[in-house]
Amino acid sequence: MLPIKPRSYDELNSERDILQLMRGFGILLVVLQHSVVLYFDTGFSNVFITVCVFIDVHVFMFVAGYLFQKYSDKYQRMGFKSFALKKCKALLVPYAFWAGILFVGTFILYKLSDWYGIHVAEALGFQRYSPAEIIVGLLTYRYFHMQLYWFLFALFWVFMINYAFLKCSKRPEPVLVCFVLLALMSVIFKADEYILTKLCRSILTFGFGRMFQRYRLERILLKNWAALLAILAAFYAAFYHLTSVPAHVSDLYLKTVLKNLEIAFLGILGIAAVYIVSTFLAACKRRLTRLIRILGDYSLPIYLLHNPWIVHASNIVFKKLSVPDWAGNMVSILLGLLVPVVLHKYVIRKRKWLSRITLGIS
Repeated sequence: MLPIKPRSYDELNSERDILQLMRGFGILLVVLQHSVVLYFDTGFSNVFITVCVFIDVHVFMFVAGYLFQKYSDKYQRMGFKSFALKKCKALLVPYAFWAGILFVGTFILYKLSDWYGIHVAEALGFQRYSPAEIIVGLLTYRYFHMQLYWFLFALFWVFMINYAFLKCSKRPEPVLVCFVLLALMSVIFKADEYILTKLCRSILTFGFGRMFQRYRLERILLKNWAALLAILAAFYAAFYHLTSVPAHVSDLYLKTVLKNLEIAFLGILGIAAVYIVSTFLAACKRRLTRLIRILGDYSLPIYLLHNPWIVHASNIVFKKLSVPDWAGNMVSILLGLLVPVVLHKYVIRKRKWLSRITLGIS
């Protein structure tokens, strides 16, 4: 284990800048992914979207794990009830609010007398659900409505799992063992892939963040960043090759495990790259650094407000007006970033009750 020395004010300030920059890059990838997927269907855009899917939100999981480990002593002194209530207010309240708004909105659209309401609902990708299906969706984030906000639901349970292990040991390794067992169970018993794989990958990147902070892995990463990224890329390429050629792996279970490992390496590779770039920008203090930092400061409202309210709605309008795809894509990205910032700064933040319900911020 690396010796841990007390950090100076400058080191703590730099650490805060790096984490906020990582959040900024993460939310930028989220908005880019949700915008590009609506407008373009090319080989490059598909690869870009695939990379975003396994990096963007997991950057937030990494940061959450990093901060969880940093404040583990504080959390360990808290009772389970206090910790669970705190995370419930911060994560499950906005999750239930936005998911409920989506379900109610879809219900109203389908109840409209003319065909246009149903047309809009289907254009947004919504489907008609029974009350029982709605309850299942809220509890498992299984349906399209839930997939928009799976991060909040999954992060709550990742916090609970890590907190349970924290009461036994401050070390993050047992949580990663739990991740491996859970991943194997999801493959062996053919469980619901969407639910378990999202949770498993979240546990992995959250645990990676914990280990990164506990063992001060930034010292190793920044000192040997080129070699480490090359090693991770080589592992990713090897697993990609194994899962892409059926002749190499005939067993379905083994192929699924290798595919999940490939995705895990892709995510860790991306997070490591984002950390390196964020460290460089934090030291530069240029205009680009300030812009990405602002995105990081507003990453939560951007995540919760941009989609489907802005990105999907603008897509429908621009398609209706026959706006070129490239122009519609650029405007959707700008709206997805700017409108949530303006709403949070001038509307939500000025009303505590609205901030608590919509963002989980008290």
